[in-house]
Parts: sequence; structure tokens; C-alpha cells
Amino acid sequence: MKHVNLFSQKPSRWIAIIAIFAILAPTAAPAQSRHSAPEAVRAHVLKLGVGQWVSVREQGGVKLNGQIASIGPRVFQIEQRDATPADVYYVEVEKIRCARAPSEPFVGPNGESKAGMIALSVIAIGVFIGVIACAKTACLAH
Repeated sequence: MKHVNLFSQKPSRWIAIIAIFAILAPTAAPAQSRHSAPEAVRAHVLKLGVGQWVSVREQGGVKLNGQIASIGPRVFQIEQRDATPADVYYVEVEKIRCARAPSEPFVGPNGESKAGMIALSVIAIGVFIGVIACAKTACLAH
């Protein structure tokens, strides 16, 4: 077994190794806050508009689902299905996203129901498997 001195290798190889470690090493960036800036949250709520269904998670872990009822300078209101409207302060919002109204049934691209789409998919898969099976037996028969 031949003994290799690591320091006797070419400098370009060492530069490449150092570059790889520099790329793979975690950066020491400051920790980012998980909370959104109040201005950004307000802008997002304004963009969504009154009447839009949303799902909100506040800093304390409280989750709210409902429809935007009103939008103010420091707070907006969410009307929940079975509760009174809740005030949500922009500074307290950790995450906000659009949500589908709970009473809206699933509708496919051409207006079909979920059950109809599942049945159509099962039929299509069955036909596809049947065509493949017939093709294989036809090829084996010849």
C-alpha cells in the first residue's frame, strides 16, 4: 500500500475541496422570524378582499377559518361558521392563506362531482389495462 501525503497534492485540488466544503457548509445567517410583517399581512388581506374565505394561524397557535368580514388599518374581522366574528390583529398573524368555503362541494373542471370523476377514472384505468392485456395475448398468439 502506497503512502500518500495529502499536503503534496496540487493546490488546485485543495481549492476545489475547500470550495465544495464552503458551498455545503451551513451559512451563519441570522434567524428569520416566522411571523409576517403586519404591512405585508394587511396588503395580502386587502388583495383577497371582503368575502374571501381564509385560514389564519396566529402567533399563540390559535387557528381561525372563516370569511373576511371587514378590513381596518390595524385589524380585520373573520366571520367563522358557528361563531361570532373574530378580530384578527395584523401583528398577531403568523400565517394566512386562502381557503375554500366549507359548504362548497368539489366540482371538476366540467362540473362533474367527485364521485363521477372517481367512477370515470376507474373505468378509464380498466379500459387501459384491458387494452394492454389484449395486446399482450394477441402478440403471444402470433
